[in-house]
Amino acid sequence: MAPASKKRRTETREEDGRVRTKETTDQLSSEEEMEAISKEDDAGGQTFEAKSKARKIPKHPSSEQEKAQAVSESYESKSNVFRMETEELLSEIRVDYRKRMAPAEKMLHKLKNIIEKIPPKTDVTIGGVEGEMGKRKIHIPFPEPRPGADIKYKFSYEKPTYMNIAGSYALKTVAKQHGGFAIDLVLQMPSTIFQEKDYLNYRYFHKRAYYLATIAGAIQESGLNLQLSYVDLHDDPLRPIIVVAPSGDGSEIDFTTSKCLIRIVPAAPKNTFSVSKLRPDRNAVRPVAEGDTADGSLPPTSQYNSSILADTTYFGHLTQLHEISFEAKAFKDACLLGRTWLKQRGFSSNINQGGFGHAEWSILMSLLLKGGGSKGNSVLAKGYSNYQMFKAMLQFLATRDLIMNPLLFGVESESVRWPKGPNVFDGKLGLNILFKMTEWGYRLLKHEAEITLKLLSDPVIGHFEEVFLHRLDDPCYKFDTLAYIPIPENLNKDSGLNPLLSFSQKLYDILSTGLTDRAKLIHLTLPSTSAQPIRPGGINRGLAPTGQIIAGFLLNAAQCSRAVDHGPPAGHKGGASYRAFWGDKAELRRFKDGSILESVVWVTKDSNQSIYNQIIQYLVIKNFGDKIGNYVKFIGDEYASMVGGGGNVGLFQPTMTAFEKLVKELRSLEGLPLAIRQVSAAASALRYSSVEAPLFSSGQLMQPADVVVQFESSGRWPDDLVAIQKTKIAFLLKMSELLQQAGAVTRIGLENVDYPTMNSAFMEVVYHEGSTFRVRIYHDREQTLLERQLLNKDLPGKKRDEITAALSEHRRKFIVGPLHTQEVQKLSHRFPALSPSIRLLKKWFQTHLLSRQVSEELVELMAIRTFVTTSSPPNSVMSGFLRTLHFISLWDWRAEPAIIGTVDKNASETFAAIRRSDPAMNRHVMVIPTEYDPTGTTFTESGPRKVVAARITALARSAVGASFKNIFISSTKDYDFVIHIEPKYNLPGIRSKGSKFKNLQKTEITSQDIAKLGLNVPGAFVNELNDIYGDTIIFFTAGNIIAGLWNPSSVSGRKWKVNIPYSTIPQVGVNDEEVLMLNKKSILNEISRLGGEILARIEINK
Repeated sequence: MAPASKKRRTETREEDGRVRTKETTDQLSSEEEMEAISKEDDAGGQTFEAKSKARKIPKHPSSEQEKAQAVSESYESKSNVFRMETEELLSEIRVDYRKRMAPAEKMLHKLKNIIEKIPPKTDVTIGGVEGEMGKRKIHIPFPEPRPGADIKYKFSYEKPTYMNIAGSYALKTVAKQHGGFAIDLVLQMPSTIFQEKDYLNYRYFHKRAYYLATIAGAIQESGLNLQLSYVDLHDDPLRPIIVVAPSGDGSEIDFTTSKCLIRIVPAAPKNTFSVSKLRPDRNAVRPVAEGDTADGSLPPTSQYNSSILADTTYFGHLTQLHEISFEAKAFKDACLLGRTWLKQRGFSSNINQGGFGHAEWSILMSLLLKGGGSKGNSVLAKGYSNYQMFKAMLQFLATRDLIMNPLLFGVESESVRWPKGPNVFDGKLGLNILFKMTEWGYRLLKHEAEITLKLLSDPVIGHFEEVFLHRLDDPCYKFDTLAYIPIPENLNKDSGLNPLLSFSQKLYDILSTGLTDRAKLIHLTLPSTSAQPIRPGGINRGLAPTGQIIAGFLLNAAQCSRAVDHGPPAGHKGGASYRAFWGDKAELRRFKDGSILESVVWVTKDSNQSIYNQIIQYLVIKNFGDKIGNYVKFIGDEYASMVGGGGNVGLFQPTMTAFEKLVKELRSLEGLPLAIRQVSAAASALRYSSVEAPLFSSGQLMQPADVVVQFESSGRWPDDLVAIQKTKIAFLLKMSELLQQAGAVTRIGLENVDYPTMNSAFMEVVYHEGSTFRVRIYHDREQTLLERQLLNKDLPGKKRDEITAALSEHRRKFIVGPLHTQEVQKLSHRFPALSPSIRLLKKWFQTHLLSRQVSEELVELMAIRTFVTTSSPPNSVMSGFLRTLHFISLWDWRAEPAIIGTVDKNASETFAAIRRSDPAMNRHVMVIPTEYDPTGTTFTESGPRKVVAARITALARSAVGASFKNIFISSTKDYDFVIHIEPKYNLPGIRSKGSKFKNLQKTEITSQDIAKLGLNVPGAFVNELNDIYGDTIIFFTAGNIIAGLWNPSSVSGRKWKVNIPYSTIPQVGVNDEEVLMLNKKSILNEISRLGGEILARIEINK
């Protein structure tokens, strides 16, 4: 499905500036919040007539519909652009039933005729059933345990009493989606083929399986060219169904063009069994010896009972949904929005995918339209628009805990309470409509609803794409860490109605207890059961080939790396259970406060595993054995290991300590004409974001970190830009003299010598332990003088470009740069995973030779956006890094800015103005507005170019879904040529200590080390090449590799003229006209001569 067109969005945003919006932001109780939804802005939209028609709002509305209508008319829409996008989405996902579904409906009629002609069979023994189906070569999908040869009850088949289409197809809420959809043909089995006590001991399910096999045999023998298989309905092993797929042969009966499957679903009449005997607290699976005795002493079989009752609800739910769709006009559209939202997040009605899909959404919404509120009032109003109804559903899911506070309709008895799961109990049907949901599936659903609700409440950004268009079902992006846990081979031999579910529940309880507050959420993704062929042979009712459970964890960043767990005090009654749970890991320890507690201590040093992964593996080994625990595969730690030391900001503590020392010494300098007003950090090493942590020990110097010094204001500063630079040099010389007297090593350096209006000098300060800083002086008068010169209309074009570049550089280095550093420092303490995520992202840019084209600050902003624009920020390096790559892959930087934080509401208008002034995007390609840089262009003026931005997007898209190893593998085949630098001239080689043995390495800083400080041979060489060939070649670099792409505008032939800025060679072009072509060979020879001995080789690809 394609998103709304960008042209349309731009037009509607202009109108949106004149639309008054309102959002509910106060903290309300659940019922108050639901009431507030009625006052929310209408993004689904009333009709144009309803909005434009002036009507007095009734003082006391006579009905809920009138009340909702009155409220909707009294408020403007939430956002015109959001409403239009929603309507466009609905129009795109709706199915054209007349054109597309004609072949499928024709097949439905044929199937109906086949089923109606099946002859009846009565009182067939199990032997007769198996013999009959064996001769016909039809497999009977008996659930486990299969019926024994000595059973007394008989099997029968009679014509269905009623056949009809049910589900979303009948309700007309089917949505177009990849892989098609399913049409449910529900057959109501006659009550005469069942006995009163067939609800016991799988008897109903065995008879149901025979009934299904009889229908499958008839269809198989009808001669229709169809693909038939058995599939467990919603992954419930007790309820197999027949799935009919088209043959694809293009024949008259082929319904491939309908892009759907047909599911034949047996149903039981409503009053076949007593509902009271199938309550959640009753037992229906009893030992053979006890037979039909009372079930009071046996554990309840809630899941089993609900599976039987669910077979009696198809037509009742269909009637209920049809009735409510007539009463609430927006109901169907709200169902479509809910279906889309659930699909994008990986939820479905299948037990192994959460157990909450479109059916549960629709049924729950219909119940909330009739009740569920205080004093029997409805939670939702029937006059809501589709957006209001959708958002109100999310509000309900996010704020109501259906485990602790079940929602009961028509019943108040404690007997309907549900064990370890959500409960929405429909008293009329005697069924918990969420019976397929596990505790972990419900917690994830609630979490996703909370996130989406906060996105919808954003007053600045609509977040339409994040809510409806983006796929968010990949566990690597959804969770902070993953564990793939093998399923025991003998699982099916264990006792239990659903052995896999029982194993998963035990695993979930153990992990929840062991991780305590380290994990905010734990979710288990179970493997689906495989389809079964109709014909016998190769029948396998086991699990799909995956054979493992994917455990996903949302971590608590403040607690997940805690090394010690505290248990009960010594002698406490809970001590025994604590020791039993932890086994040999538990020990008594005395702490500094004198307390003696049961404790568990985890390894923090010399371990490749994070602490939380150590806990998971230990618990799995202890409870399920070595064969399971030793084969647990973890995803996540490898990302943190790439940045070293787990990525903790503590790695930068020596650098920050040295910076504090520098600040202290600068402020204590005496003899300066002016007092120092402020000392600001402006380097990645001082904001915890440099790729390599500057561990300047054992005689190794760190790369100079930028520092900005501002003096107190004074009228004695000159009013000329060149004179200001000279004054700065005088200040730096005096500061250098005073610092040398204090014992520091300093030196003055010059920069921008060809541009007198730019900053011309800096001072490097080197301390004996290896810390190095590059100090520049900021004077606020410079910006005013530069802006004043730009106002001069008589300024020559070349001079104007120079002043513009100087102003941009001044803002980046002295104004926005320090503010950016302060912000990253603050956010790195707020989000522990931010610093390592930024560093890993920079490593990814370096791996793909992009670090020269993209500023460090821009990379940092991309990662920061991932953390600050969501209510569930990443808590691990893996999730922070991968979510950022996911954002980059989806970001349409041509048409929209990537807004961070609470910026000016006119950010979209500012972006539109930037695009109007530079439609070719020659100057500003990517735009990321922030609070301290509202235009979002400070760190993007120097790059990336359009071609580089397009490559970044392409690489990010290829990285989404790729393995960890492949993400950091780069190919140079896409470049026209590659220059290889001799390894001894690379930065690590220059800084080598001369010995691989630690005890022979030098430990002091020498004058030779200081002389090499800041020396970067490959960087200096590529800068020189860019100055000479920048208009002809685009350079990319990383380490000892310099790659180049010929500029397409230079490659094409051109007519002769003077002052062509690159080497050319004459050639005969089209129409025998002589043109000048780029002389690539000559240019590469020039580069080779310039490089001399530092070049190893030049590799030509194209």
